[in-house]
Amino acid sequence: MVLYQHHILMILLLISCSHLLGVALESDPKPTSGPLVPSLVQLPSVGDSLVFLCTAPGDHRALHFDLYGSKRLCNTVKHQTEECGAIFTVNRKEVTSGKDFCCLFKDSQNKPSAFSSYVYAKLDEKVSPLPPPVLTFSSGAACSGQPLTFHCSVPLCLRPKAVLLLSQSSVTDSAGRQSALRSPSSVVSSSSDPSFSVVPVDGAFYSCLYQMTVSTDLTINSSASQAVTVTLSHGPNAEEEAKEGEEGESPDWALVLGAMSAAVLFLAIVIGLGVIVHKRVKDAAREKKTRENAKFWTTVHARDHIVDLPISRLSICFKDTGPVSDEYAVPKSLSTFANPNFC
Repeated sequence: MVLYQHHILMILLLISCSHLLGVALESDPKPTSGPLVPSLVQLPSVGDSLVFLCTAPGDHRALHFDLYGSKRLCNTVKHQTEECGAIFTVNRKEVTSGKDFCCLFKDSQNKPSAFSSYVYAKLDEKVSPLPPPVLTFSSGAACSGQPLTFHCSVPLCLRPKAVLLLSQSSVTDSAGRQSALRSPSSVVSSSSDPSFSVVPVDGAFYSCLYQMTVSTDLTINSSASQAVTVTLSHGPNAEEEAKEGEEGESPDWALVLGAMSAAVLFLAIVIGLGVIVHKRVKDAAREKKTRENAKFWTTVHARDHIVDLPISRLSICFKDTGPVSDEYAVPKSLSTFANPNFC
């Protein structure tokens, strides 16, 4: 009986504790989250317009953003797709220095958020520029002549209109040494994609910036990122190749002398062959002329005919017909014959 009563008391005690615990839980309800609060900042002015950026907190996005000035609606931005923020422009002439601005956004159910903290307009251009991006490039050794991938990280949640990759080179002095000065930045590439694949220049400095669309015809540039320099690797045998290149600049005298000796020998062979050929040609011409002369005289001798004329004995008698002129008279002392008549 005593044991039974003890069990009953234990059951009643447990019931009482459970009831008290339930009351305590009901008296301490779960905290409810309040409305989301956006943030508002003033950006550098563009022309006659003041620029403000309203962003939703965390990963929240919205289609509708409103800007209020002195508790009156100044501007509204409606996106086609949900965005994390919006950029507003206000005419400078309609704003006095120190005028307060705030913003809010509406979710897909058109439920408004809380108002942002107040931002007091500055007309003296002493405003913070767009936050700079961060430039990184792919890890690993950069080889000469091979493309390298650069990535420009934009800190804003809004998609930029364009991302620009810039490069600078060190300025060399009159002695050919690099100084701390740099040449003006030049645009290497421009794209809506924050990643670039370019062939880097050894020792060049690279940075990037982004452009945001303020209105249909106005853009605003961010400040440039911190510059990074790229040192190219020319391979493990770069030093050996450099030494070979330096040695190649001085002439190889042994090779030069060998080439000259070969040239002289070749020239001597050519001259010797020329002399031999000339002598052979001259001998052949002389032999040909001799053969032609022999042939000529053989032909001439073949045309000669020996004529055998018989000589008959003639008796001619001369008679003295009269005196002969002294001019043609033959002295008698020289006459062969005593008688003028001879046979």
